[in-house]
Amino acid sequence: MQTERKYEFQFQFSISSKTLISSFSQNPFSRLLFISYPIYKSESDGTVLYGKGYWDLAFVSFWVIAFTLIRESIMLYLLKPIAIRGGIKSSRKILRFMEQGYVTIYYMVAASVGLTILYNSSYGFFETRNFWIGYPHYEMTPLLKSYYLIQLAYWFQQSVVLILQLERPRKDLLQLVAHHIITILLIGGSYISNFTRIGNTVFITMDSSDIWLGLAKCLKYLDFPGFITNSMFIIFMLLWVYTRHYLFGLVTYSLFAESCLPENNKCIWDPLNGYWLTWWSKYIVLLGMTLLQILMIYWFTLILRIAWKVVNGKNAEDSRSDSENEDEDSISKKTD
Repeated sequence: MQTERKYEFQFQFSISSKTLISSFSQNPFSRLLFISYPIYKSESDGTVLYGKGYWDLAFVSFWVIAFTLIRESIMLYLLKPIAIRGGIKSSRKILRFMEQGYVTIYYMVAASVGLTILYNSSYGFFETRNFWIGYPHYEMTPLLKSYYLIQLAYWFQQSVVLILQLERPRKDLLQLVAHHIITILLIGGSYISNFTRIGNTVFITMDSSDIWLGLAKCLKYLDFPGFITNSMFIIFMLLWVYTRHYLFGLVTYSLFAESCLPENNKCIWDPLNGYWLTWWSKYIVLLGMTLLQILMIYWFTLILRIAWKVVNGKNAEDSRSDSENEDEDSISKKTD
């Protein structure tokens, strides 16, 4: 199997660390707790990269359960006391504050990790041609592999929340269901087909703007002055346009125009050797990304309605909150 020869960001392990990792493989629970398929590149410095395989599903399954526990713990033991001390009286508002606070914390962590990987990568700040040079990118650093699989687990867990209706239904429920299905298919498909470079950049475009919306909503529940929440909403809106439409558009265009250029890589169908990129298979990925962009354009029209209210001197208020119009859900409820 062909793999890229140069890795700009690799975790360095000592020989003793290598022995420790080997001991984990003898533990029946190691497949759940730790990433699998280490590839030892050098006996001298212990450099470790990771491959892919069926046991990755065990790691994802563990994190689906872990996220359920993490979500409840953060909401009950961190965010609920903040809501009560912040003077939120309504039980429904407290619940909304907890839910929004949790996803905001997640996006902060996810965006930080994604930017760290991007900063230390060969594709830097969206150097799109480097998405494809040296394809297939089968081997992964420990951080990238863990991050990718944990992101997949997060969206599986969010789908469980949606299916079990652990959060109240929203007016855009059908769009939200479509978003979750497309997201999971794109994450899983890009992992299997070695498109993790564009996958990481897409994670960043999606997560970074959501931080500001979450902060705006949480501060709204805490009755912060309108100019603060409105300012955060404006920052969110500008970032949304830049990351979800412009940068995401660059990634989509790169897949369309640059992925199969002869000077970049071999555009052949040979899954056993990691080659999943052909002139026709790229259109399957493009379809998913285009559908995702259509959903984001739909949500952006709702964002513009809220922005118009802000321009006219009103606070940012929900144009499509829950299935019932309730004033406690007064900041825009958009999809993740």
